[in-house]
Amino acid sequence: MMTILLFSTICCYALAQKKPNVVIILTDDMGYSDLSCYGNPLINTPFIDGMAKRGVLATNFVTTSPTCSPSRASLITGRYCTRTDLNWPVGPGEKPCLKDSEVTIAEMLKPAGYTTACIGKWHMGDYGTALPNKQGFDLFYGMLYSHDYRAPYVKTDTVIKIFRNTRPEIYRPEDTTLTDLYTKESIKFINSSAQQKKPFFLYLAYNMPHLPVALGAKKGGLHSAGGALGNVIEDMDHSMAKLWQALERNGQADNTIFIFTSDNGPWLNAPKRMFEDGITQLYHIGTAGIFKGSKGISYEAGHRVPFIIYYKGHTLVNTVIRTPLSNIDMLPTIADWAQVKLPAYTLDGESVKDLLSVKNYNKLHKPIYYVNRVLEGVKEGDWKLRITTNDGKKLKEMYNLSEDPAERVNLYDNPVYKAEQEHLVMLFDQYPG
Repeated sequence: MMTILLFSTICCYALAQKKPNVVIILTDDMGYSDLSCYGNPLINTPFIDGMAKRGVLATNFVTTSPTCSPSRASLITGRYCTRTDLNWPVGPGEKPCLKDSEVTIAEMLKPAGYTTACIGKWHMGDYGTALPNKQGFDLFYGMLYSHDYRAPYVKTDTVIKIFRNTRPEIYRPEDTTLTDLYTKESIKFINSSAQQKKPFFLYLAYNMPHLPVALGAKKGGLHSAGGALGNVIEDMDHSMAKLWQALERNGQADNTIFIFTSDNGPWLNAPKRMFEDGITQLYHIGTAGIFKGSKGISYEAGHRVPFIIYYKGHTLVNTVIRTPLSNIDMLPTIADWAQVKLPAYTLDGESVKDLLSVKNYNKLHKPIYYVNRVLEGVKEGDWKLRITTNDGKKLKEMYNLSEDPAERVNLYDNPVYKAEQEHLVMLFDQYPG
């Protein structure tokens, strides 16, 4: 009997190890053109460029919301933010927060034997069931909101803290230390998980390059041609290389789904309060290439962000994908690869496993909706419809993004494209969230 039990235990460990590890690295306010592999001539990112060559780089990946909390909630639940009750960035002590009924990637993976960690910026609620440890994460190490939620950037008496689970560990942490702290904690988590022979999910959400940008003094030798912005991005690139080396040392790199992206586009319309520290400058903000708009606006610059994914033997190699896909696709795609059960309610994203692994895959992605507090747009294939209200007046815009990615020529009232207009309006009215 003991022999049978021992054999069963060994088999269970072996089956658990077949499950892929999942590492999602989320940057904050990174623009579409902030990496050298996306065309930035001043910022050098050799590690992330290398991951793009190993795997897939997407040029048409969008977040379904152009601001922080809603985008993050959609990423980890696979649902539009209007379902999660987080359709706008949440401040300290504010409601609503991420609902207890939502099933996160962490909660989806845990029944399959995964150990889970959220390291870095949370920003989906700071109390009760909205806290990371109540949303499926065994370990939380980081901030509950953004590092600018303090004077002089925000008129508040909030004291920024780094928490370990629910206990404050560092009061008033220096911005210059954040990337290092998160990276070291992530490596500790990888080492520990590997020693336990458990598959793991690491959600690493860096604060940078959200304003104010800051680089550790001990790294004073890092002088990017991209200035302060380049410094913090190149620092994250170095840090991600260290994290990957930890995966390699532990024999886990070949069995890890590696995902890199951003929560939204660059804060090109940052308010005056962000510059009152006497240090922050306009050129500290990222770039969106040819795209129009900013963080907080439902033009492409607010939504279209870098996206790189690598899973050895599963993703295509050195491939650029131009098909639309979005952050809500991550949960069902991970579930597909990990062979775990999906949450038992309506998901808005779809698995893009085949898109990422099959050459010349040409199935049309379902419509992707743009939600900026309220529904403001829909994209299907090359076409995008945007409907916004300002001072009681509706602005209706329609663009062919393959021919006009900068959204300069509004085709909404052009009779030549009447069929496209009617189809997109129908899709807009069918918003599922």
